Amino acid sequence: MITIATPSGTVRAVPLEADATGAVRYNLTGAATGTVHVTATSSPTRWDQFDAVRTSLGSVSARELPAEPLVRIRGRAYQGNTVRVLAHSADVPWGWLERDLTDTDDRPAPEQASQTLTAILRACAGHYAARSDFPSLQHAARRHDTPQPLKWLDAMISHSERARARWLEDAETHRVQAARSLAAWWTLARWFTARPHPALTLLLVPDRESLAHRAQYLPKWAELSTRAAEDESRRLTLFRSEYKGLARLAAEPESRDRPYFVVGQWKGGGDVDIWHVEEAPADPGELSDLCEQHTVDAEDAFGSVEIVYAASPEAAAEQARQEASETSERIHRELTHP
Repeated sequence: MITIATPSGTVRAVPLEADATGAVRYNLTGAATGTVHVTATSSPTRWDQFDAVRTSLGSVSARELPAEPLVRIRGRAYQGNTVRVLAHSADVPWGWLERDLTDTDDRPAPEQASQTLTAILRACAGHYAARSDFPSLQHAARRHDTPQPLKWLDAMISHSERARARWLEDAETHRVQAARSLAAWWTLARWFTARPHPALTLLLVPDRESLAHRAQYLPKWAELSTRAAEDESRRLTLFRSEYKGLARLAAEPESRDRPYFVVGQWKGGGDVDIWHVEEAPADPGELSDLCEQHTVDAEDAFGSVEIVYAASPEAAAEQARQEASETSERIHRELTHP
């Protein structure tokens, strides 16, 4: 049992047995009554890293309406949740992601009730994270929650691939149009020099949508589109690494696949020029940090990095080539048959 001192009075929270999803329910008595659910959850920044704890008033899932008795203070019921980010100290503001606490009529909780609820949520989160069986609770929650993020990430990866392809296509179109506009302007200029004519003068004037104006702004548009494609590539790398990390967690524990960094240049048509394959650390935190560093290094060399799960470096390289080919074919199908 936990004894919690709050502005509304003393609250006692009794934890029940953890369920199959790794969630623990706390029954409240005293100044507040009702149920609090606590479970391990994914990091707010990476879905494949379950280094956070979500505490909810009345419901174990942040995506569902409360199913258990809501927490009541002086008869008034409240709902809401908070997330404890374990990568940061509980003493710093960014160690918590807290939503506004409201009653069932969607009105903000009064200040005293809000302070009481916050104290309850934080105390239950701290108790859950300090349990000796916390790693097994994390594992259970991870396996339970993995299917839904995998569906989301699959859709996000497809959208990001299409967006990157569009940005790259736009950049190439702007560059080609800029070159053609510049070449046409010089052709007209030579004609004007050889034989001046009022019509040629009008075509050479740098007004809106003239050849001179297009030759000036289209390269800037190409640069903006290229930057957008690079931003999309970084998001795509993150989505893919998260997807692969979650997919690996969903696989059987006896799987011998290990993470590898595959660094190279992803060319058109699914062609891949692989420069380096390196085994990556299994620890999610180390994997994320090294992935960021490899991504920066690869971008400096006009390349990119993929995280591939395979049994050997050779298998990782082959898998990277296969995924690049499949991605290229899918993008081609989507562009030709929207």
